[in-house]
Amino acid sequence: MQQKVIALPALRIAAATTELVKGVLALYPQASIIPRLTPLEDEDISVEVQLPVTLEELYRARDQIHELVIQLQERYDVLILASAVPQNHPSC
Repeated sequence: MQQKVIALPALRIAAATTELVKGVLALYPQASIIPRLTPLEDEDISVEVQLPVTLEELYRARDQIHELVIQLQERYDVLILASAVPQNHPSC
């Protein structure tokens, strides 16, 4: 089902954020999704996805989350940075 691009930037960001959170939690129910209050670059959405997984699983998670991010960026015309990190990462 093709969705129309939402005209207002705030609504596009809200819709993309909602789908990002739902998508990540569908893949990794144990994830903690922490918003970054200051973007690292010029992204519209910036989150850290904390996962209690092995290093090998973390690499796989990064790939899956990246695929989701690409789909949402194309659908909603927003820039997204979602970084998968181990749960015991120093920023946690």
